Amino acid sequence: MMPRFGWLCLLAGLHGCTVGPDYREAVPAAPNDWLADKEQGLKPIDPETLKNWWKSFGDPELNRLMERALSDNLDLKIAMTRIEQARAQRRAARAELFPRVDATVGAQRNDNPLPGLAPGIRYNLFELGFDALWEADLFGRLQRRLEASSADLDAARADYGQALVILTSELARSYVEYRSLQNQLRITRANLDAQQNTQRLTEMQYREGAGTRHDSVRARAQTENTRAQIPALKSGIIAELRQLEVLIGRQPGTLAADLGEPDGVPIAPGQELLASPAETIRHRPDLRIAERQLAAATALQGAAIAELFPKISLSAFLGLRNTDIEDLFKSAAFSYSTAANLLQPLLNFGRIQAGIDLAKAQQREAYLAYEKAVLEALRETETALTRYLNEEIRRQTLTRSMADQRESVRLSQLRYHEGVISFLDVLDSQRALFVAEIELARSEAQASTNLIAVYKALGGGADAAAPVSLRTP
Repeated sequence: MMPRFGWLCLLAGLHGCTVGPDYREAVPAAPNDWLADKEQGLKPIDPETLKNWWKSFGDPELNRLMERALSDNLDLKIAMTRIEQARAQRRAARAELFPRVDATVGAQRNDNPLPGLAPGIRYNLFELGFDALWEADLFGRLQRRLEASSADLDAARADYGQALVILTSELARSYVEYRSLQNQLRITRANLDAQQNTQRLTEMQYREGAGTRHDSVRARAQTENTRAQIPALKSGIIAELRQLEVLIGRQPGTLAADLGEPDGVPIAPGQELLASPAETIRHRPDLRIAERQLAAATALQGAAIAELFPKISLSAFLGLRNTDIEDLFKSAAFSYSTAANLLQPLLNFGRIQAGIDLAKAQQREAYLAYEKAVLEALRETETALTRYLNEEIRRQTLTRSMADQRESVRLSQLRYHEGVISFLDVLDSQRALFVAEIELARSEAQASTNLIAVYKALGGGADAAAPVSLRTP
């Protein structure tokens, strides 16, 4: 018969013989270059710039808002609690690999209370000691669960990075839109003042007989049309301000004093913002989440397969046992016992096989979800790059157009005073200038917003201000 120590060595040797597929990190195919960059020649972005990309806009107020958001945003705090949950689940899965020891105190009364039966042995049993139970993980069921929980922890960390990407992009987008609406309101009010002066002039000329009623009515209609745009702009400004306050974790009204004064729209910086497709896939935390979910599903598939194989558990007791409580603490009461159990599934009506089929299907789903996430990442980046580059061209064109419109207004006013054109031509040129100014303001904001979308698509901000606890095991 094999000595007791020999059995323990055998179990130790078998321990860790895991069944099921071993996970190998997926390496998706990615193009060498972006299609949107074929004619632009964008330069590669510095990883440090990508980490804190919003600083490239050179806006101190945006930087201050971002610092407050990284410190107090509630979505980040929620994501951190998910990391703590995943870490606790991993510790619990790891603890399953080790023996469980419990302190036990018990008292028993053994008797035969049923009449008509032969009397049994009557006795009391008191015990005080420690129970130990250990399941020998011969086929890796517990090890696979530990692998899955480790992958879940990695996914939770990547989820925090994704929360950073979303937060930084949303805050920057809201800030750009807020400044753009302030700028549009300033332009609208300035045009309203000029149109009101024009309206008063035409009404005075009409009363004096030097002008026509048509000119007066046309000037008043243009003034009222411009005035009607102000309430919507004010509502948009308040909505973006409230959104910024939510993003930094503050009550409504907190930023009114800090951002009340109008300021310029952060203009998109130079075009050194391109990372390779393969580099983008490595940086995007949402793809890391999908990849880790695939790893967890693969490990759980192995855990499901291990259910087909025997389970061996060892138990032991060490302590004091006696039939008389008064003698429980005497040396003669010292007792120990050991036991081994083997459990082999025989008839479960397909439950285990159904679990294996379920785990296999879930692993396949995770793989397809990862493949889809890669395609979505490539699509998002290509689209964001194309929109940004084209909006830059549009913004530059609108800049030239507005300069021409201002010159047109100046010349039309001169020609009107010389009697060459009617006042309606002056009103038309003023209206065209107002439209050009508003379009340029919107294009500036759109160009910056599109650049923010590019940074988001590249996974920018995922490593910003990562807490120390995020990197600990």
